[in-house]
Amino acid sequence: IVRFNAFEDVGGEQSFAVAILDENSSGLVISSLHGRQDSRLYAKTVTRGRGERALSDEELAAVESALAEHAQVSD
Repeated sequence: IVRFNAFEDVGGEQSFAVAILDENSSGLVISSLHGRQDSRLYAKTVTRGRGERALSDEELAAVESALAEHAQVSD
């Protein structure tokens, strides 16, 4: 999970991106962008470690973190 501030006027790293991947590095990334007036939720498919849609920097970091964790478990 990667926590971050999605907007300049909102602190506390309340936004997040989390990647849920299987042993083939495929799955999904769920992102929540928290703002003062609303929050938005996004889901994107990941196949073999790559997003089928463009991934934000935070989503990409979540995928890379999940891949690195899987590599540690596999060793």
